[in-house]
Amino acid sequence: MVVVDVDSHVYEPPTIWEDYVAREERPAVRAAFCHEVDAGGLETTILNGRPVRALERSGIPRRACWRPGMTIDSIGALDPDVRHPVCPGAADAGERLRDMDAMGIDRAFLFPTLFAEHFPLVENPDAARVLARAYNDWLLDFASADPRRLLPVAILPLQSASFAVAEAERVARRGCKAAFIRPSFLQGRFPSHPPYQPVWKALEQLELAACIHPSAGSTNPEWSATGPFVERVATNLRIGHDVAEAVAPFMDNSMLLTALAFYGHMEIYPALKLTLLHSGAAWVPLALEKAETYLWLFSGIRDVSLEPERVFFARPSLVAFDSWEQAVGRMPDVFDRVAAWGSRYPNHDTGTVEEARDMLGRCGVGEETVAAFLGGNAIRHFGLG
Repeated sequence: MVVVDVDSHVYEPPTIWEDYVAREERPAVRAAFCHEVDAGGLETTILNGRPVRALERSGIPRRACWRPGMTIDSIGALDPDVRHPVCPGAADAGERLRDMDAMGIDRAFLFPTLFAEHFPLVENPDAARVLARAYNDWLLDFASADPRRLLPVAILPLQSASFAVAEAERVARRGCKAAFIRPSFLQGRFPSHPPYQPVWKALEQLELAACIHPSAGSTNPEWSATGPFVERVATNLRIGHDVAEAVAPFMDNSMLLTALAFYGHMEIYPALKLTLLHSGAAWVPLALEKAETYLWLFSGIRDVSLEPERVFFARPSLVAFDSWEQAVGRMPDVFDRVAAWGSRYPNHDTGTVEEARDMLGRCGVGEETVAAFLGGNAIRHFGLG
């Protein structure tokens, strides 16, 4: 059985800005978005010329702290007042491959962390173009340590549709099989907005999987994603800690999937490899059923299919599930051809292959379907050789 992790992450090092951006381009790029770590481990993030709150509010780098052998209990026991190091495998390819060996993972797709949270909010299109190229070049070099096992997911400068198409074409030539799209408002526009049609068409023609991957958005302004609103609610309720990470991902992904259903996106781009990640899978049938109900009730608003659930499962679609997500194990007939396992490595909520196998085993899922969930569906969807 080949195990493919469809949702793992890197934690972007300062070298992206230091070594992958030309000297003459650095001032504009650094003003648009940069991330630095000083000798004491303190982080500074600049976005559109202003410092923004760091992703972490304690000494625990929750988005990059996990490593093989850690458990929920050991992570929960970490002292938040002590500065803990980032997992070496988050930015070092050799360490990453060793962690994959320890986890029993054959191949892994690599998603951004800092660039997922901050890059979509960059206002300067030229700086975004340079940043996307720099990040993608660094990630391609990272993956070159073992191109078969390490699978880069490119970012696109959606601040300009033409820049995004050009970058998609460039990374496709260099062997990328997937592109990252955050389900958030980009300069006031949602990814389903008409100006992005050339980007979707290019992804379809280039056979680049469109990986819809949210970020918590807890550092972002309201009206960019649901995360800031969720955090405001948490503050008003005096919960005492971030909750967007738990709630916002499926809210953001379900909102975009609903928009795609209502505007016929899945029919306009029937060969597009639509891929939903880092938000669980259980909500997908419900979101599609709700869209279908209201499309039938208001069927005159758009000339689209009134059965988006049928459309979704009949086309090249994939949705990542978490190791503990029993809904997938309980509904193998629904997810048999579209579910694929993702670890979230090295996030603090990383799941393991063993946990996924145990969950599927408790649900009585057959070995053939387990093999599809843990690797086969991803191999087919992404066209892995």
